[in-house]
Amino acid sequence: MMERTVHQGMTGVTLGKEVFTDLDFANDVSLLAEMLEFLVLALTVMQEEATTFGLQINWSKTKILQVPSSASSSTVQVADGHVEAVDAFVYLGCLIDSSGGSRGEVLRRIGLARSCVNMLDRRIWKSSIRLETKLRLYQTYIVPVLTYGCET
Repeated sequence: MMERTVHQGMTGVTLGKEVFTDLDFANDVSLLAEMLEFLVLALTVMQEEATTFGLQINWSKTKILQVPSSASSSTVQVADGHVEAVDAFVYLGCLIDSSGGSRGEVLRRIGLARSCVNMLDRRIWKSSIRLETKLRLYQTYIVPVLTYGCET
C-alpha cells in the first residue's frame, strides 16, 4: 500500500543522491515531500489505497509539519478530512519540531523524568527502603525515561 502511495503521489525528499519517501514503523507512517501539494496528493492516494483494504485514516491524528515552518493555514483539506499543520509533534515517543534540533526533545525528556521522580518521591525516596534499592529503582525507572531515544 505504501509503495503505491509514494509512487503515485510523487512524494520524497532528496538528500544528496538519495530520495527518501516515507518512514514506516508498525501503524505509524511519516510521508516526506518537498512540496505541500505533493504531500496532499500522496495522502489522498494513501486514503484510496487504504480503503481497498477496508482501512481508514484517522485525520484527527494526522499532522503536517513544514520545515522550515511557515505561517500558512493551520489546517489543510485532504480528501474528506482536515489535517492540522503543526510546529511540533511526538512520533514514536520523540518530539519532532520544525527547527530540526533536539532542544525541545531534551527539555521534554527532562520534564518527563522530573515527573517520574516526583511520583516516586512520596513512596520511595522518603521511605525506609535501603539506599541500594532506591538507586536500582532510579536506574530502572528514571534513567530510561530521561535517555529514551538519545542515541538518535
